[in-house]
Amino acid sequence: MKIEIMNNSHLDKIFEISKIFYTSDALDHKVPMDIVERNINIALSDDNSLVGYVFLEDNEIAGFSYVTTYHETEVGGKCVQILDLYVDDKFRGRGFAKEYFKYVFDKYSDAKRFRLEYVKDNERAISLYKKMGFEELSYGQMVIDKI
Repeated sequence: MKIEIMNNSHLDKIFEISKIFYTSDALDHKVPMDIVERNINIALSDDNSLVGYVFLEDNEIAGFSYVTTYHETEVGGKCVQILDLYVDDKFRGRGFAKEYFKYVFDKYSDAKRFRLEYVKDNERAISLYKKMGFEELSYGQMVIDKI
Protein backbone atom coordinates (compact mmCIF):
# COMPACT_ATOMS: atom_id res chain seq x y z
CA MET A 1 0.00 0.00 0.00
CA LYS A 2 1.10 3.51 -0.77
CA ILE A 3 -0.38 6.78 0.51
CA GLU A 4 -0.16 9.94 -1.58
CA ILE A 5 -1.47 13.46 -1.34
CA MET A 6 -4.36 13.83 -3.76
CA ASN A 7 -3.42 15.31 -7.11
CA ASN A 8 -5.14 15.98 -10.42
CA SER A 9 -4.31 12.52 -11.77
CA HIS A 10 -6.62 11.07 -9.07
CA LEU A 11 -9.56 13.36 -9.85
CA ASP A 12 -11.82 11.04 -11.87
CA LYS A 13 -11.44 8.03 -9.58
CA ILE A 14 -11.83 10.11 -6.41
CA PHE A 15 -15.03 11.62 -7.74
CA GLU A 16 -16.30 8.15 -8.71
CA ILE A 17 -15.68 6.57 -5.30
CA SER A 18 -16.81 9.73 -3.50
CA LYS A 19 -20.25 9.21 -5.03
CA ILE A 20 -20.34 5.80 -3.34
CA PHE A 21 -19.11 7.05 0.03
CA TYR A 22 -21.26 10.17 0.27
CA THR A 23 -24.46 8.24 -0.45
CA SER A 24 -23.60 5.35 1.88
CA ASP A 25 -24.78 4.62 5.41
CA ALA A 26 -21.38 5.77 6.70
CA LEU A 27 -23.02 9.20 6.83
CA ASP A 28 -26.25 10.13 8.51
CA HIS A 29 -27.36 12.24 5.54
CA LYS A 30 -26.64 12.51 1.84
CA VAL A 31 -24.08 15.06 0.70
CA PRO A 32 -24.88 16.89 -2.55
CA MET A 33 -22.41 16.16 -5.35
CA ASP A 34 -21.63 19.86 -5.87
CA ILE A 35 -20.28 19.95 -2.30
CA VAL A 36 -18.31 16.75 -2.87
CA GLU A 37 -16.80 18.29 -6.00
CA ARG A 38 -16.04 21.54 -4.16
CA ASN A 39 -14.19 19.59 -1.43
CA ILE A 40 -12.14 17.66 -3.97
CA ASN A 41 -11.21 20.91 -5.72
CA ILE A 42 -10.16 22.52 -2.43
CA ALA A 43 -8.01 19.48 -1.60
CA LEU A 44 -6.38 19.74 -5.03
CA SER A 45 -5.73 23.47 -4.69
CA ASP A 46 -3.02 25.37 -2.85
CA ASP A 47 -5.45 25.93 0.05
CA ASN A 48 -3.93 23.87 2.88
CA SER A 49 -7.09 23.97 4.99
CA LEU A 50 -8.10 20.60 3.53
CA VAL A 51 -5.53 17.98 2.53
CA GLY A 52 -6.69 14.94 0.59
CA TYR A 53 -4.96 11.58 0.74
CA VAL A 54 -5.39 8.55 -1.52
CA PHE A 55 -4.53 4.94 -0.75
CA LEU A 56 -3.00 3.08 -3.66
CA GLU A 57 -2.28 -0.54 -4.42
CA ASP A 58 -0.50 -1.26 -7.70
CA ASN A 59 -1.39 2.30 -8.80
CA GLU A 60 -5.10 1.61 -8.27
CA ILE A 61 -6.94 3.90 -5.85
CA ALA A 62 -8.23 1.83 -2.96
CA GLY A 63 -9.63 4.70 -0.90
CA PHE A 64 -9.28 8.25 0.31
CA SER A 65 -9.56 10.55 3.29
CA TYR A 66 -9.11 14.20 4.18
CA VAL A 67 -7.38 16.00 7.02
CA THR A 68 -7.93 19.47 8.38
CA THR A 69 -6.15 21.03 11.34
CA TYR A 70 -7.05 23.67 13.91
CA HIS A 71 -6.08 24.80 17.40
CA GLU A 72 -7.85 22.91 20.18
CA THR A 73 -8.03 24.94 23.40
CA GLU A 74 -8.63 21.90 25.63
CA VAL A 75 -5.21 20.49 24.80
CA GLY A 76 -3.43 23.75 24.01
CA GLY A 77 -2.30 22.84 20.54
CA LYS A 78 -2.98 21.45 17.11
CA CYS A 79 -5.92 19.15 16.54
CA VAL A 80 -5.99 16.94 13.47
CA GLN A 81 -9.50 16.20 12.26
CA ILE A 82 -9.64 13.08 10.10
CA LEU A 83 -12.52 13.33 7.64
CA ASP A 84 -14.34 10.98 5.31
CA LEU A 85 -12.21 7.88 5.57
CA TYR A 86 -13.29 5.49 2.82
CA VAL A 87 -11.86 2.21 1.57
CA ASP A 88 -13.43 0.62 -1.51
CA ASP A 89 -15.22 -2.67 -0.78
CA LYS A 90 -12.76 -4.79 -2.75
CA PHE A 91 -9.86 -3.51 -0.63
CA ARG A 92 -11.50 -3.78 2.81
CA GLY A 93 -10.06 -6.00 5.50
CA ARG A 94 -6.51 -5.61 4.21
CA GLY A 95 -5.23 -2.99 6.66
CA PHE A 96 -5.55 0.16 4.54
CA ALA A 97 -7.28 2.17 7.28
CA LYS A 98 -4.80 1.06 9.93
CA GLU A 99 -1.88 2.04 7.72
CA TYR A 100 -3.52 5.38 7.01
CA PHE A 101 -3.91 6.09 10.73
CA LYS A 102 -0.26 5.25 11.33
CA TYR A 103 0.69 7.55 8.47
CA VAL A 104 -1.42 10.43 9.82
CA PHE A 105 -0.17 9.95 13.40
CA ASP A 106 3.41 10.11 12.11
CA LYS A 107 2.91 12.98 9.66
CA TYR A 108 1.15 15.10 12.27
CA SER A 109 3.26 13.97 15.22
CA ASP A 110 3.22 17.50 16.64
CA ALA A 111 -0.57 17.33 17.11
CA LYS A 112 -1.98 17.30 20.63
CA ARG A 113 -5.26 15.64 19.61
CA PHE A 114 -6.63 13.56 16.76
CA ARG A 115 -10.34 13.64 16.21
CA LEU A 116 -12.90 12.06 13.91
CA GLU A 117 -16.64 11.65 13.59
CA TYR A 118 -18.66 8.52 12.97
CA VAL A 119 -22.23 7.42 12.57
CA LYS A 120 -23.31 5.80 15.84
CA ASP A 121 -24.54 2.56 14.27
CA ASN A 122 -21.38 2.00 12.18
CA GLU A 123 -20.05 -0.70 14.50
CA ARG A 124 -17.28 -1.80 12.15
CA ALA A 125 -15.81 1.71 11.99
CA ILE A 126 -16.19 2.24 15.75
CA SER A 127 -14.37 -1.03 16.44
CA LEU A 128 -11.48 0.00 14.18
CA TYR A 129 -11.25 3.48 15.70
CA LYS A 130 -11.13 2.05 19.23
CA LYS A 131 -8.38 -0.39 18.18
CA MET A 132 -6.43 2.61 16.88
CA GLY A 133 -6.70 4.28 20.30
CA PHE A 134 -9.64 6.64 19.82
CA GLU A 135 -12.02 7.15 22.74
CA GLU A 136 -15.58 8.34 22.62
CA LEU A 137 -16.32 11.83 23.90
CA SER A 138 -19.45 12.67 25.80
CA TYR A 139 -19.84 15.91 23.85
CA GLY A 140 -22.76 16.42 21.59
CA GLN A 141 -22.28 18.54 18.54
CA MET A 142 -24.49 21.22 17.09
CA VAL A 143 -24.21 22.89 13.72
CA ILE A 144 -25.48 25.76 11.65
CA ASP A 145 -25.05 24.93 7.99
CA LYS A 146 -24.72 27.81 5.56
CA ILE A 147 -24.50 25.86 2.35
